[in-house]
Amino acid sequence: MLQTCVIRLLLILMVFNLIGCAPAPYRGWSEGSDYFKTSNQSKSQQTAQKATSKKSACLAPYTVRSGDTLSQIALKCGVSLSALAKENDLAPPYTLYVKQQLMIPSSAVHVEPSIERPQRTTLPEPDFAWPMSKKLQYDFVKDLRGLHGLRVFANIGEAVYAMNAGEVVYAGNGIKQYGSMLVIKHDNDYLTVYAHNDTLQVSEGARVTKKQLIATIGKTGQVLAPQLYVEVRYRGRKVDIKTVLSGL
Repeated sequence: MLQTCVIRLLLILMVFNLIGCAPAPYRGWSEGSDYFKTSNQSKSQQTAQKATSKKSACLAPYTVRSGDTLSQIALKCGVSLSALAKENDLAPPYTLYVKQQLMIPSSAVHVEPSIERPQRTTLPEPDFAWPMSKKLQYDFVKDLRGLHGLRVFANIGEAVYAMNAGEVVYAGNGIKQYGSMLVIKHDNDYLTVYAHNDTLQVSEGARVTKKQLIATIGKTGQVLAPQLYVEVRYRGRKVDIKTVLSGL
């Protein structure tokens, strides 16, 4: 009887030790899961890295690195997850990308005074083209904050085009609900997101031109019919696509 209790206790402890140890599935993208790192570095190397990270961990704006999650960044900067999300207009699942810049709430102690906070009220005028033929059926999807994304319906295999020139900073299917997805960073600090694709015609790091073929429409992710979902962000914050897409 005592032996059985001991075994059960050990199993319970093993389960608790394993919780939260799954690595983030893809580089820099977060679904709110914890990121667990293993290291073979020496103790002196780890101590040196800790000293460096303490100096630069929470400079504002914080630049997202590979493996970061929003909860990790909040813990590192000494702020609450909800405050950090609110400051950057992020909603669950708190999707991040490598090199994204996050503003840190004023309660964090390490703030770089020489960097000005971006103005939220004034956005540069974008020059976005439609990602697919405008003759196709489309509608706008409004989130809880009243910001719209674009949804286009078409047959699987229809061409998807880059809305403007830029660099592909993400290409993959690491976020379950969005399926096969592309993210393009444009030179004016805008990002465009293209989700639910069937095939991706470009890879991470590629430079694309405006109206270049980048993908084909699909039915990947959590959707019931073939479609393309497009979202626009400025410096990481979602922007209502109705305000930046011409030809409406």
